[in-house]
Amino acid sequence: MHNASSTRKLGLDFGVISGAEWLIIIAAFLGRYLLQFYQTTIQELGYAFGMNSFEVGIGFALFTLAFAASAVLMHKFRPSQLRTVEIISLSLLGITMPLYMITKGISEAYTLMAIDGFIVGLVMDSFMTMAGMASLEQSKRQVEQSAFSFWVALALIVAPFTTGYFLGIGIIKLFLIFAVMAFVAIPFVLALRGKYSLKYVEKSGEGAGSVRSLFKNREFNWAIIAAMGYTIPFFSLMSFGVRYGRMIGFSPSTVFYLLAIMFTGDVIMRFIIRLKSPITNRYPYMVAALSFATLAAFFLYASYYVAPLYYLAFLLGGIPDGIAWTLGLQIANTSFKSGQIVTATSFFSSSMMILSALMPVVGLMASMKDVGFVTAFLILAVVTLAFLLVELAMRPSRSNIVATMPVTASATSKPDAKERINR
Repeated sequence: MHNASSTRKLGLDFGVISGAEWLIIIAAFLGRYLLQFYQTTIQELGYAFGMNSFEVGIGFALFTLAFAASAVLMHKFRPSQLRTVEIISLSLLGITMPLYMITKGISEAYTLMAIDGFIVGLVMDSFMTMAGMASLEQSKRQVEQSAFSFWVALALIVAPFTTGYFLGIGIIKLFLIFAVMAFVAIPFVLALRGKYSLKYVEKSGEGAGSVRSLFKNREFNWAIIAAMGYTIPFFSLMSFGVRYGRMIGFSPSTVFYLLAIMFTGDVIMRFIIRLKSPITNRYPYMVAALSFATLAAFFLYASYYVAPLYYLAFLLGGIPDGIAWTLGLQIANTSFKSGQIVTATSFFSSSMMILSALMPVVGLMASMKDVGFVTAFLILAVVTLAFLLVELAMRPSRSNIVATMPVTASATSKPDAKERINR
């Protein structure tokens, strides 16, 4: 066990997490690559169909809000059904992505963006939920889930770099080529059976619980507020980074490389959180995430006047995702009963997408002569600051912190299988 712990500190998880978790990680990496590719290229895809900034904002919102809407359907599934949901969703994603080759006109492109947003939502929500189901013991589930967050996050870096490198062959052709990854992921999901089957599934007769019951968990509320706030500058950079970059002297390829740098910071934070897990008090981390997001939002606004600040906006923009996404997913996967984790995970994931509804408004303001990107980004920075202030107002009491402290093996006897399932 000592060797496994030392290996984990070096950034590896071999011998620490289960074989089932590795299968989930490999398949989810491919799915996360496709999500990241989609989110960072919608602006270029929109321009290929002749969209202006407002129309690109609508496209991004359609994709992400459809992603969020998938949580409604995910709420209906039991944990034991997720493997089947994943296989069907990956197949549909691999079939629909190449359809841009034959799509004509903005309305058809919008329809495909919405359809794929919904499918990708099913794909990623299923993977994120399964990441906490490979083992029974809560402590091991936390370790495996944090390992999942780190390894899958590597796709955040790889996707923008490869997109920037291959952008010359045409964005629509890239959708045809990268769609293959969805089919490559399927065999790894099929392998989740027998000794590699998911262990933390619902008990007979156990329901999913209501969505309202999730918000009785104080930590879940912290995660939701942080997720909604940090995604404002995060989505702004992904939606309008190229067009805004052109205004202040950055080429499209350079912006894609900056996106890759942004996600490098994201991955580094996931790695740090992973090594520090389990964390007793997650509240300071959520505040830190929103603080970095607020700085990134104001740097994005100010870069119009001082162009080098554009680099800082990207450098800081990914850090909140590494903090809030990782810890929020831990909370969703380990703070609820097994029957509730599908609902908790999917609704947390969807909360990160809700603020994409602001992107069409940003695009509209950007296209208005008397407003433009500068004023739009200033407004978004103020809104991000407002979320930070709300998070600060939710400061926990001492009793809340003590209640969330993990129980160590030395402090208690090892629970039996029934007790582990009920945790």
